[in-house]
Amino acid sequence: MAGSQAETALKGRLAEELGSASAEQLVARLALTGDRPEPVAATLAMLDELGEVSEKVNRAAIEALPELDRRAGLACIVPWLDLGIALAESSGATALKYFKESPRILGVVEGNAARLAILATGLEFAEQDANVTVEYLRTAPQILAVLSSDQLQPWLDVGVELTGLDVVVGLEYIRQIPAVAPVLALSEVRSWVAFGMKLIQPNTIGKPDYLVTMEFLRTSPAILGDIDQPAVRSKVVSLGAALAEQSPASAIAWLAESPTLVRALPSVEWQVKVVQYGGLLAEKDAEATLSYLRRAPEIIGMIGASADAVTRFENWFKAGMEVLAYSVEGARAYFGLESQQSLASVEQALSGVPLRQVARTVKLFVQGMCGTDVMIQGLPDSAATDRARATVSADGKTISLPALLRRYPTYDDNVRLYLVMAAHEAGHLEFGTYKLTLAPLQDLVTAVRRRYGRGDRQPASLAELFRLYPHPRLMQDLWMVLEDARVEAHLQREYPGLQRDLQRLAGEAVTPRDPAHGLTVKELIVDCLLRLSTGESAASAVPRAVQAEVALLWDMSQPVFVPDSTAEDAVRLADAVYLGMEGLLAPKAEMIQSDQTVEETTEAGVGPTGSEQSRDDYRPVTNWVYRGEMNPEFITRDPEEAREEAEQRTEVEHIASGGGGSKEQGGGAQGSGGERHDTLGDVLGGGRALPSVVEEMLSVPVEQRLTDEPVRDGGRQIRYPEWDVAIQDYRPHWCRVVERPAESGSDESVAATLTMHRSAIKSLRRFFESLRPPAFRRTAAQADGEELDIDAVVRRVVEQQAGMEGSDRIYVRHEKKERDVAVAFLVDVSGSTSRQLENGRRVIDIEKESLVLLCEALEAVGDQYGLYAYSGQGRGQVEFAVVKDFDERLGPATAQRLGGLVPRQQNRDGAVIRHATAKLLAREARTKLLVLISDGRPLDGAYKDDYSLEDTKAALREARQAGISPFCVTIDRDADAYLRRMYGDVQFAVIDRVEALPAKLPRIYQRLTT
Repeated sequence: MAGSQAETALKGRLAEELGSASAEQLVARLALTGDRPEPVAATLAMLDELGEVSEKVNRAAIEALPELDRRAGLACIVPWLDLGIALAESSGATALKYFKESPRILGVVEGNAARLAILATGLEFAEQDANVTVEYLRTAPQILAVLSSDQLQPWLDVGVELTGLDVVVGLEYIRQIPAVAPVLALSEVRSWVAFGMKLIQPNTIGKPDYLVTMEFLRTSPAILGDIDQPAVRSKVVSLGAALAEQSPASAIAWLAESPTLVRALPSVEWQVKVVQYGGLLAEKDAEATLSYLRRAPEIIGMIGASADAVTRFENWFKAGMEVLAYSVEGARAYFGLESQQSLASVEQALSGVPLRQVARTVKLFVQGMCGTDVMIQGLPDSAATDRARATVSADGKTISLPALLRRYPTYDDNVRLYLVMAAHEAGHLEFGTYKLTLAPLQDLVTAVRRRYGRGDRQPASLAELFRLYPHPRLMQDLWMVLEDARVEAHLQREYPGLQRDLQRLAGEAVTPRDPAHGLTVKELIVDCLLRLSTGESAASAVPRAVQAEVALLWDMSQPVFVPDSTAEDAVRLADAVYLGMEGLLAPKAEMIQSDQTVEETTEAGVGPTGSEQSRDDYRPVTNWVYRGEMNPEFITRDPEEAREEAEQRTEVEHIASGGGGSKEQGGGAQGSGGERHDTLGDVLGGGRALPSVVEEMLSVPVEQRLTDEPVRDGGRQIRYPEWDVAIQDYRPHWCRVVERPAESGSDESVAATLTMHRSAIKSLRRFFESLRPPAFRRTAAQADGEELDIDAVVRRVVEQQAGMEGSDRIYVRHEKKERDVAVAFLVDVSGSTSRQLENGRRVIDIEKESLVLLCEALEAVGDQYGLYAYSGQGRGQVEFAVVKDFDERLGPATAQRLGGLVPRQQNRDGAVIRHATAKLLAREARTKLLVLISDGRPLDGAYKDDYSLEDTKAALREARQAGISPFCVTIDRDADAYLRRMYGDVQFAVIDRVEALPAKLPRIYQRLTT
């Protein structure tokens, strides 16, 4: 066809849809685009071919021509139409989308060559799948920004394969190519896709659900991009795919948490090793793998950078794999650090000395110095840092030391550091640091207020006094340096054996701050005073620039080293040195600007964090190690106030003896009593926070003493382990018992019981009063005593007259005899006690009536006793309600608490038995009883069946081993099925008629104690 004829024909064809003017304009512009092949004729031929396939699509193509011309030009019109024809032959609807969207897409691409390349690739894919082609075209500009055209084909091949499995997933993959190409190599993409496909789960009607897979494709590239090393990324993906085989939820959790966990590892080598080992574990169990991956960074951090660190880690891992060989549940607990065996294994892997290994030695050492009973406990979150400093509690009864020391390569040196740390804190107790009050310092307080114009406000503590100074942090540091030096001088005089260790550690523990970090003159002088106070020579400790100033200030400090120096002297000398520094540095304008945070907080500047966050021009000293962290808040106006302050702070500082650590969100093995509530609700939403290994293992007080944490609404909370029969091990610090006074109610039911059973109560009181032993027991025929035994004297005279020597045991001795019994009654008030009996009364009403009668009996016999009710919901909220504690007198408050008892939630017997055992162990009594009154088997969510029965049995066994006699009373008629197994060798009684409980309970007690 001649050129003019082709142009005329094309104009006619276009004019039908676009009008004559637009048609002539387009043909004219098309004619200018080239001559081989002749563009006008080629376009006309393409439109004819397209019309034969679909007239509707043909019209759509013509209508899109002006937009194509405006956005991308007409140079690519022939391949553009060619691709449209290929799509129309496959799907008319897809071709319509193509002609509508493609002008805009091509307009975004710069350069005609790039547009032609996109269309050529699209034509190749159109022969395979029309949907893939359109999605490719939509994404092509972004894809070509990260991939060259020669790299494109294999990436799109994966998309074609996926589309064959599921169109939606395949198209989503193509959309994500621009995001995933920068973070994964082509060789790793199929593994990544396989990971995603394994997340497909059947929906409620049994059809495949691709929702999680789609979310994976959309979000995982960004997550993987947070991992710096490509080699580590690929292993993360491979491990995720392996986990997805067994547990899609675990695989998703691993992917979400992997950047954080990987970054927590100290090197790329460690990252690769940890993930590789995770792959070995993933072949066996997904849950154990996830626990391992979450714990590994902290384990490695605690092992440290010793030469045998890898060997230590491998030994820890191998021990876990050995557990896995015989128990999946055990391996989950092992790698989650939720069993005693796992904690013991971690302790073996540690480089350094855990406090719990040497705690008894440290305790005896301190007691030998102070002559008082001092508790030793670990500082929380202290194993991961070498900067943790010892502290003393406000009441002076507890010394807290770092949970782990590894400052030195040898065991003996780290133990020596523990002893010196403890000695330093004991020195503060022995030599009066915290016995000081503000009363003898009143003249100093007045002088400071006047000196700095602070008005008439009286400071409530030494810390508040320091805040009257323009530079409170500087004043506090001067006091700490001088008071520590005073205590250390006393220690060296009183305990010469410590002198060598103190001198050695002083030389190694204190290091100067780097002047390159902007050290001010004040900071430099305080550093010099600190180093001089440890015995370092002036030649090495003091720079030439401040030699004169430091010499004068050091001379002023000398009175703290005299034998009779006191804590008051140290405060006054700190003030004098502060004034001296003001005078010396005023000409240099070093003391003009005061701290800008004088009134901020009571803790300002204590430790490095305070200094880093404040904006003043003085940063506190933090470079001492063996000297503890002193707290000027403990020094108040008068002894009574100090005592109250100590009691309040002690509640905050004590850590529960049952163990801190496994928080309630912590995991537990499915199928056992440890609840776990992980869901897909946070799909790819970020990592799950875990309590640290320190909290799990090292923050527990090393002495088995009943300590507690306060709770928000009063009372206290204590943590206890729990026996898991599935793993044949204890889960440490697993349950939180919350002890608080029972809620008060009406005492009407108590009064009604006393009235209804008046005669029975009189009989009970008489009977139990008869159980009281006489004040003194007359013992005859003794070698010495208060009076002669007439019978023995007569017998001796007769024997002597008969020629025998005769016995010299002729006296009567009156021996004091006391009934020495302490008993704790545990009463189940779970929801099942709301069950109504035939007479209309509830089980709990009968229990309350029994306790009223029992109290009358116990008051008559004079035994120590406590009444406690228990219930709860979950291992994190085991309620222990005090109706009457041991030291409380029976009275109206007890009656109101008894009356206020109501059925509550569930019952976790093992935890409350352990808590009652701890309370009994704190009592001074020859005979200790624990009486459990329950209406059925333990039940608290997953705490049921074998798990609950075996844990209760273990708790009762622990009580017996501690010298306590447990006795269990059940009012469950069907108890025989489980009772003997749960109570084991412990005595028990079954009361088949609940109504008989009030009459039988006092008699049971009588049999137990006589």
